[in-house]
Amino acid sequence: MRINKISSQPHFQAVNQKYFEWAKKDFARGNNVSTEWLHRLRYDVFLFREISRQDAIDTINAVKKYMNKTDEGIEHVLANLHNPNP
Repeated sequence: MRINKISSQPHFQAVNQKYFEWAKKDFARGNNVSTEWLHRLRYDVFLFREISRQDAIDTINAVKKYMNKTDEGIEHVLANLHNPNP
């Protein structure tokens, strides 16, 4: 019987570096991402289709690791990304 070690680190498929770096700059100014960050991420996924849903989900999950408390805006966008029928 083989026992595999379970990693406590989440496995992300593809974190969008542009949005991840933007979020880090927002965190340097405050403890949250800007509203503009959320809007632009949504636009790039749903309107312009420049980012895949999964990449956006992975990016948000990576950013959430840095947040003390997530707000309803991020949770709402994340729920929309998980919904296959927007």
